[in-house]
Amino acid sequence: MADNISIAEAQMPQVCHMCEENADIKFKCLDCAFLLCPRCRKLHEKVRTKYVHQIIDLKDKRVISKDSKSNRVYPIRCEFHADENYIMCCQECQQLVCATCILTMHQKHEMGDMTIILSSKVTKLKQYQETIDTTILPNISRNYARYDDLMEFHTKRVDIAKTGILDWKNYLINTVTKLLDKQAEKFCEQIDKNIDEIKQNILPQLSELDDMKRHIKEVRSEIELVTNSHDLTQMINLEKSMESSLKKVNAQKKKERTNYFEFTQSELKIPKLGDLTLKAVFELQCTQSIETGLSCIDKMASYKHGELLVRNLELKNVCLLKTVHDKIIELQKWNIEVKDITALQTGEIIVILVDKPDLRLLPNKQHETIQVIRDCADIFFDTAPQIPTALHTTRENNVIISTVETGRDWLPMDDPCKVEIIVITAKSDIISRFIFDKDLFCFPNKITSIGTDICIADSISDYSGRLITLDNNGKVKWTYGDNETNSVIIADMVSTPLYNIVLLDSCQSVLRVLNSKGAFLNTWNLRDFNVTDAYAMTVSMDEQILIGCGQTGTNLHILEFRE
Repeated sequence: MADNISIAEAQMPQVCHMCEENADIKFKCLDCAFLLCPRCRKLHEKVRTKYVHQIIDLKDKRVISKDSKSNRVYPIRCEFHADENYIMCCQECQQLVCATCILTMHQKHEMGDMTIILSSKVTKLKQYQETIDTTILPNISRNYARYDDLMEFHTKRVDIAKTGILDWKNYLINTVTKLLDKQAEKFCEQIDKNIDEIKQNILPQLSELDDMKRHIKEVRSEIELVTNSHDLTQMINLEKSMESSLKKVNAQKKKERTNYFEFTQSELKIPKLGDLTLKAVFELQCTQSIETGLSCIDKMASYKHGELLVRNLELKNVCLLKTVHDKIIELQKWNIEVKDITALQTGEIIVILVDKPDLRLLPNKQHETIQVIRDCADIFFDTAPQIPTALHTTRENNVIISTVETGRDWLPMDDPCKVEIIVITAKSDIISRFIFDKDLFCFPNKITSIGTDICIADSISDYSGRLITLDNNGKVKWTYGDNETNSVIIADMVSTPLYNIVLLDSCQSVLRVLNSKGAFLNTWNLRDFNVTDAYAMTVSMDEQILIGCGQTGTNLHILEFRE
């Protein structure tokens, strides 16, 4: 039956797929699914492809493909030759071609079947479509929400700042007014008191002088009468009285010096309202706490979107987890003890094994024994004779490694140590290597990066440490916690897209935030987020801070940050 159908289809009126003119169809290419006229058959055989053209006579029932109709591509006009349709795909140029294109512009090029090429393109585009739906659009929506939230935050801060300014202005006005009113009242009281004292001093003297003046006038009148009377006795008595009066007049003196208040206006100075300073935005809030089912999370590394690598040192294993809503799914587990772990953007997982002078790639398949992994894991980079202590993947997909001299794990940390900081590419090519021969570091155990700068947590002892930042030439740029009064124990640290550094101090149960110059920004108490026994920290692909804890139960916390 199938053969009959194929013969019927072959006998239907059609034109040659090559010249699209001749209806005398005699042959078919099984590899290209082309129907050919006798003239185009020879031409088609010369078209280069990775296949050997299997051209058969349509009279041969055995070789006609029953799927030729379903594999047929709808005609598409050539953009260079308007009278012809595309018939094949040039493998070298990766573009569709017509018969004239093959003869003129693509001679000796290898050709491929249009249906296969188009199918691969459709598959690729569908993959892009899936990536858009699962990754790109969610990321855009997430970033939009973040910027919208940031805009709302700044709008609120503007209102808070303006309200604060007006409230403070009114407060100052009221305070200054009250102060001036009180001062004016005090001044007036002092002036009134002074005039009262002056009155008490001067008024009695005025009264006494009035009496004296009146008495002297009486004496004068009497002198005139006595002198006119020529009475010697009255003259003698009046003379004595006059001498007594003159003594009283001469005895009249000012009792004390008087002073007066003179008001002088103060120099007019505009009161200082305050200062405006730009403050870096960095806010934190815990948005989710998850019960993972793990007994401990003491090392973390971000993997793909929604996926996370964690280490459980107690059980000596590494797990690949995926967050689905409020639940954790374990995708994979490696039974191996590692010192540190990171992942490249291409998905390769790099670990530091205990006492191994190299970095290793974890295999894709799970293994049951530690020995199998130690023996079969590929070496990613050899650090011998130095022993690696920590590693970090940068946003540029480079890897930074810190190493110490052999046996350093058994020496006191407070002694300087020979340290090498190595920066390599994702293909393990060395970009830079900085050697510090017992002149800077004691024991580097954490690494992160801000741009081209390298931030290294250096443990001085079990109870003290510091953060050392190197520039791209290996020179110390700045340090934090470099003295006894400002020491910091760094259990883990991460950098944010805007180059803020978040330090996890598990002993104090706090997060400290520094800017790219090492200036302190803020401190958050993890207990305020209901986070206890925090051991590890990482930044997820969607820019959230993940904190792992050394306990069972709710031991994975997701913190949103605004910066």
